[in-house]
Amino acid sequence: MSKRAERRHHYQRLKAKRVRDGYWGLGFFKEAADNLVGIAINTPHPCSNCCCGNPRKHFHDRTIQELKSEIDFDEQVDEYYE
Repeated sequence: MSKRAERRHHYQRLKAKRVRDGYWGLGFFKEAADNLVGIAINTPHPCSNCCCGNPRKHFHDRTIQELKSEIDFDEQVDEYYE
């Protein structure tokens, strides 16, 4: 199977699954609009609220990776000056 045919197959498979499973409420419509189904396939995570989004944006706080990096830096500085 060619890559293009495989991509088309997976696109059609996901399109049917999104409508069948009621993704974003699409299953409640008899005929879901093709553009809404396409958006649900290409961007499956529509929200960026405080639970899902970046903490820097919502709480003006540092991300987990930044906190880990800061702790690691502090440990290295302490070891250097000991």
